[in-house]
Amino acid sequence: MRTGKHLPYLAWGLGFGFIIARAGAVRFDFIRDMFLLKEFRMYGIIGSAIATALPLFWWIQQRAKLKGSPFKKLAWPRRRWTPGTLPGALVFGVGWALTGTCPGPAVVQIGLGHWVALATVAGIFLGNLAYEGAHRRWFHWRPDSCA
Repeated sequence: MRTGKHLPYLAWGLGFGFIIARAGAVRFDFIRDMFLLKEFRMYGIIGSAIATALPLFWWIQQRAKLKGSPFKKLAWPRRRWTPGTLPGALVFGVGWALTGTCPGPAVVQIGLGHWVALATVAGIFLGNLAYEGAHRRWFHWRPDSCA
């Protein structure tokens, strides 16, 4: 496997990590205060991300229509609701509330030397393994796709 083709993903990941670390979006107290409606800066960060992404998606769609464009038309697959959607969302939400982070920022926390985030990342992997076993035993839909 050629590793050079993965370098852009590494660069984007490092950029993402740098931005959310500088914004303070990886601090437990910051996330907690957002959920307790004491701090609204995080909502501004999320809103800024949406306000940046939507015009960029529109621009890519417009460029994809041009002949010879390097952009591909963005296709959003229709997702179906499965019996595991709500329980999965609840488990994700409880994990986020307990740890004060989600998967991307947890990795950034490790990079910043917040070693307690190792427990969060371990929990993410253990949760995925537990889901795999539970899915095989109790659920009857394709686990590789929500479509």
